[in-house]
Amino acid sequence: MPTPLEEFEKKLYKRGEGETKKRRGYEVYKEEDVKIVKEGWDEGAMRQMTSRVRKKDLKILLFLLAFSAAVAWGYYWYVAEEPFRTRDVVGELAGPDRVTAGDEISFAVTYRNNTDAVLREAQLFFMWPEGALPAQGASAGAGSTVTADIGTLLPGQEKSATFKGRAYGSKDDVKEVQAIFRYVPEGFTSAFEDKQTFSFTIVSTPFALSVDIPAQVVSEKELEVTIEYQNQSDARFDRMRVRVTYPAGFQFVSADPPPAAENALWELGAVEGRAGGKIALKGSFSGVQGETKSLFAEIGRLESGDEFVQYASESVSLTIASSALFVFQTVNDSRDFAAHPGASLQYKIRYRNTTNVQIPNVVILAQIDEAYVDIRSLNVQWGSFDGRTNSLIWNSVGVPDLAILDPKEEGQVSFTLNLKPVFLPKSFSDKNLTVASTAKITSSVPPDSLSGLPIESGDTLEVKINTQFSFNEKAYFAGGPLQNSGPIPPRVGQRTTFAVSWQLSNTSNDVGDIEVQAVIPPNVEWTGAVDPPGAPISFDQNTGMVMWKPEKVFAGAGILLPAARVDFQVAFTPALVHVGQMVNLTSGATLKAADTFTGLKIERQAPAVNSDLLNSLKGEEGRITQ
Repeated sequence: MPTPLEEFEKKLYKRGEGETKKRRGYEVYKEEDVKIVKEGWDEGAMRQMTSRVRKKDLKILLFLLAFSAAVAWGYYWYVAEEPFRTRDVVGELAGPDRVTAGDEISFAVTYRNNTDAVLREAQLFFMWPEGALPAQGASAGAGSTVTADIGTLLPGQEKSATFKGRAYGSKDDVKEVQAIFRYVPEGFTSAFEDKQTFSFTIVSTPFALSVDIPAQVVSEKELEVTIEYQNQSDARFDRMRVRVTYPAGFQFVSADPPPAAENALWELGAVEGRAGGKIALKGSFSGVQGETKSLFAEIGRLESGDEFVQYASESVSLTIASSALFVFQTVNDSRDFAAHPGASLQYKIRYRNTTNVQIPNVVILAQIDEAYVDIRSLNVQWGSFDGRTNSLIWNSVGVPDLAILDPKEEGQVSFTLNLKPVFLPKSFSDKNLTVASTAKITSSVPPDSLSGLPIESGDTLEVKINTQFSFNEKAYFAGGPLQNSGPIPPRVGQRTTFAVSWQLSNTSNDVGDIEVQAVIPPNVEWTGAVDPPGAPISFDQNTGMVMWKPEKVFAGAGILLPAARVDFQVAFTPALVHVGQMVNLTSGATLKAADTFTGLKIERQAPAVNSDLLNSLKGEEGRITQ
């Protein structure tokens, strides 16, 4: 029976042809067959075919080489780079995800050795969160780290360790524990580690803390704050304390029981299960209307190293009560105004009903310190002045709107007056003078719906008074601390010396940043004679600039104290060209300074000094003669 191959050949070849083809297929190495191939194909085509076959074989070869390299690299990485498969050391950290602060909690750490190697010197390091307390008897390391010796872990063996302790914190705090498994595989000298973490939430605390305080307080009005605490567990807690953080502007008055330190710390000692207590403290809050203040209280335990571990806390906010009636002053449209003596002051007092209800019978009062004002210049618009109380009054008589002030309604009243023209200090306490004014708004019949809310409010404003500062310049030949020489009137070819004196006087405020300067012409000589010796005055030969920089001129200089003064000397030798003239000895002097109390920038100018010494010489004595 013919084979399937023979059947296929019968279909593929004609009768008698199959034998020939088959025979040739087995005899391809015969000489005549080779010749037939040469005669039957074009030699160039043969070369192309051979080239294509070679390129194909080359691609296959390159693919095989790349594949072999990848396999070799993978084997190298698996065997050489990962000689020990750490992922087959499998750990698990299990525990409660919701805990009550202070209750004992337990965490189980399990490790299984799924490798073929023995794990030696195995240890577990369990790290509690900050403030936690590991159970007694554990081998505690630094901080809250507890160590458990596992020893040897054989292939396929599993070992566990349990860690107990207590965690503390405020409600909704999220804490984290961490376990590190350290071991040395057999055949290795270095240790390997595996880390596991677990997070849990504090859902409740054993202590409850509450702070009782009004939601609104009146600025600087004394009130009582009550702090209550309660141990809600059956456990006893030692070394307990309450700590309070006050906002800025709080003024402590007293407390029952009294604090242990800084008026903000109370030592409670031991608090038994289900026990509690109360702290009543008195104080006041100061601030502007509408300002929010926060007071923070916490209860906790004092641990080793004076570490405070918080068990519970309470933060309360309060608002400085906005009065039902609001008043606000300005002077010359400013809240920070400094005035020259004799200046006119225009006061504007704005008022407003801050509530949503009508307020009847509103009255506005104002008072001003009369010591530095000319009360005779007072002009009150729509109001009156009561000499018995030295008060300015506005009510519904002059301002009809004040009869009933509608919700959110606002308005303005005003008055003007002048400062006194001169302020000469009589003592050293007459310094840094201000004019204080107060404005107050109230109602004689406040509505019942506003009971408990402050009705009246006030505002205080100060106007600073600028000092009166004088810069005086003098020149002399005789009659001063410097001795001069030479002919008067000056003569051609002969040297004459002259003295220039700068003097500063001051009334009510210190003056600093002082600088006085003038220029000496090139034909005038700076002699270097100065009084007092060592005065802070200098001369620049290149520019001819004379500069005096006294450190400070105190209030009362020239009145209660000697005036600040410096004298310096110059010399001039006339030539024929100067005959009949008066020559300039210095340019006009300029002064710059600042009032240290009000910040006022002060500038003064003095005239140029010529040879007639500011008209202090007689007749024609200042003109050059021959």
